[in-house]
Amino acid sequence: GIGRNWAHVNSVDYDPTDDSIIISSRHQSAIIKIGRDKKVKWILGAPDGWQKAWADKVLKPVDKDGNPIKCEQGKCENTTFDWTWTQHTAFRIDSKSDKRFVYLTAFDNGDGRGLEQLWEFGKERGHAWYSPVTSLTQYEADKDSIMVYSATPEMQLVKGKAVGAPNPYLMEFKWGSTEPAVEIRINGSMGYQAMPFRVEKAFHHAK
Repeated sequence: GIGRNWAHVNSVDYDPTDDSIIISSRHQSAIIKIGRDKKVKWILGAPDGWQKAWADKVLKPVDKDGNPIKCEQGKCENTTFDWTWTQHTAFRIDSKSDKRFVYLTAFDNGDGRGLEQLWEFGKERGHAWYSPVTSLTQYEADKDSIMVYSATPEMQLVKGKAVGAPNPYLMEFKWGSTEPAVEIRINGSMGYQAMPFRVEKAFHHAK
């Protein structure tokens, strides 16, 4: 019912530098870091509308020179910077992050977008690639690459219900590249998420 799923957390990732977790809250269009003390450390999302208790936790965007970027009503002035909207899978890139700087990947579903990330892909392909729900983005340290699964392209949400049969995309990008090194189209099927796994790691846990 209305109000029961106000957060819709679709990923949880651990940050070993300060024993905290990073969650993706789809219905808040926010990526949130929470300490073991259960207190919010920061919120990555548009600053509008947060209650007083959380407003000072919202991160403030800056340009490449460290100057503040002015943002109101979900839009930022004189920049290509944007937040994620109704996103999925906010994962920390361990090999590139430290205690001060956190690199994240997230699949930006873009629903309800009001509005300078390091990297993005998909706008130029339009609706044929766009996924309104689910999907996944994950950094792969062994290849220094980004794996992207667009789960629901060509599907539409009509009055909260899915209409149309999606044909997902599975892609891998070399770090920094805007063109996929691998692109696979899966016809006539749908999966909520797709991610690589290590056979050796699975075997080790099975033992």
